[in-house]
Amino acid sequence: MKHYIRTFLPFAALAVALASCTEINDYPDGSIKFEDIFQSEIQTAGWLNNCYLPMTSASFGSAYGANRSFLDAATDNAHDVDDVEGGPISQWNNGLATISNNPLTALDKWEKYYEGIANCNILIHNIDNAYILEEGNRLRYRAEAFGLRAYYYLQLAKIYGGVPLILDQKDDSEYDYSKVRPASFSDVVRQIISDCREVLACDYVDWRSGSSDSDLMRINKAIASAIMSEAALYAASPLNNDGSISWADASEICKTSLDDCVRNGYALFTTAPSTSNNENLISNCAYDLLFQRKPDVNGTNDKETILGISQCNVWQYNTAPILSGHIRAGSCPSQELIDSYETIDGKLPILGYSDTDHLQPIINPEATLYDEADPYANRDPRLKSTVYYNGAHVHLLDNRPQPTIYTGEGSKYNASMTNILYTRTGYYLHKYFNITSSRTAQMDGYYRVYRLAELYLNYAEAANEASLAETAPNEAVDAVNTVRVRVGMPRLAYGMTKDEFRTRVRNERRVELAFEDHRFFDVRRWMLLAETGTVTGMRPVGETITKLAFNSNDDLDFDRDENGNFIPDPENGIEYRTCTGYQRYVVNHRTATTEKFLRCPVPGKEATALQSATGQKFQNPGW
Repeated sequence: MKHYIRTFLPFAALAVALASCTEINDYPDGSIKFEDIFQSEIQTAGWLNNCYLPMTSASFGSAYGANRSFLDAATDNAHDVDDVEGGPISQWNNGLATISNNPLTALDKWEKYYEGIANCNILIHNIDNAYILEEGNRLRYRAEAFGLRAYYYLQLAKIYGGVPLILDQKDDSEYDYSKVRPASFSDVVRQIISDCREVLACDYVDWRSGSSDSDLMRINKAIASAIMSEAALYAASPLNNDGSISWADASEICKTSLDDCVRNGYALFTTAPSTSNNENLISNCAYDLLFQRKPDVNGTNDKETILGISQCNVWQYNTAPILSGHIRAGSCPSQELIDSYETIDGKLPILGYSDTDHLQPIINPEATLYDEADPYANRDPRLKSTVYYNGAHVHLLDNRPQPTIYTGEGSKYNASMTNILYTRTGYYLHKYFNITSSRTAQMDGYYRVYRLAELYLNYAEAANEASLAETAPNEAVDAVNTVRVRVGMPRLAYGMTKDEFRTRVRNERRVELAFEDHRFFDVRRWMLLAETGTVTGMRPVGETITKLAFNSNDDLDFDRDENGNFIPDPENGIEYRTCTGYQRYVVNHRTATTEKFLRCPVPGKEATALQSATGQKFQNPGW
């Protein structure tokens, strides 16, 4: 069985990948014996480096497959242009995954995560007798291994459900897999919580990881708290709730995790874009700027990020063909996502759809600020921060021409159903994109695995579900409002029913956490996957096209005469379009929305090997 769940990585790689994290040098030694590893402090630190490898090499954000797609494109939040190539996102959406071929290869990391778990198990077993001069380092290494093991088991559980709990690997000998048994989701989460509490109990692990970028991904108490919060929330959710971890349990854990992080210096990012580095010309609000800023390990400039891993590549692979070197439009936001953004008075403009094609929206009569002919006006600022829509400005940089995103027929950014350069839905991704990126300077923003806003929303959801009253608890409403206030959205009122608040907190997660890998798992744990098969787009209709004089007054706007009217310039002007309205259209009906797709398939060779060793079935239902 060792071939399928390996217990260690090649010794030549022991100290290379994360040496800076443990502040040691590289000491590759291909001939070292296992029994000698923990007799050397350097090699022990190198083993801990090995424990980190599955985390540091994981794919997040715009990294799902060679096309750099976002996982949101495998949900009703977006549609990817890899459909004309039969790419991995398209294969998944069309139900083509099998036990031997999961097209979401960046998500399907069974073997890699179990390698990390095995390395953590071995370190935990041997650390007490390892040769380490300072006892604080021993305790810290041990705690970090527990935190990493918790992280890997959470990823496995989110992807596959209940997975085998293997905790007793001690060395490089062949592991006896005949004793392995399937575990429930709750079993895995209880182990995750236990491991995280080992981190929290360690006096040599702080709430932040260090003082340099090399420590950015190092396990700390805030990361352990975030892992516990997410694990408890998932365990209590409808897909996974077997009664052993209740909503009350989840609410308590989520509350403690949130409070502990806040008490130890974490806070939502509220810094408005400044004139420094053209921030005010690239980002429209603090929420927008957060995803432009690189996380800093000590929280000096960004107190919200708990774990930030990778820089996104949006300018080339996931937005409009704005910059030279652009390759594909990538994961294009859907009309369903746009419909989830409230108007600025806090009203949901679209309450649902009266047809299966989503071409007949049910418009909220209370959303008086919503205009079907001008649907992007008066909307939650996070819409502008996340999506390029028809008529949106590309940027506000005063040293570049000021283009506008037009997606109508014949426009530069025209929607297309066959060309990978152009949007399928009438929308392009804006989140993470930086207009100053180029072939020689990657300036796009950064993906966050955990940030404080998620912990607020985790607690709000769990507290509402745990409440025995008919109305949502004020504390849950307050948690959501903390997130909303950051972008200037009105507070939700107290007194909503639990059902009403459930709708609002789920919508808040969709908007706040868009393109952060949450929607894929949220619709599954809520058992709403079957409702997410339709994806639509929007096109402008009744367009009038003119060319206008621009920027002769250096005011970043079209020139106007003394009466305030635009000045035409048919030969040298910049294109200006208006339209009389918009038309919805169907982009895709997905088939990967049946019950079996609630979980990814366990890789066939792993399930077969485990069944052969144990006589137990490890494959997920339907696969």
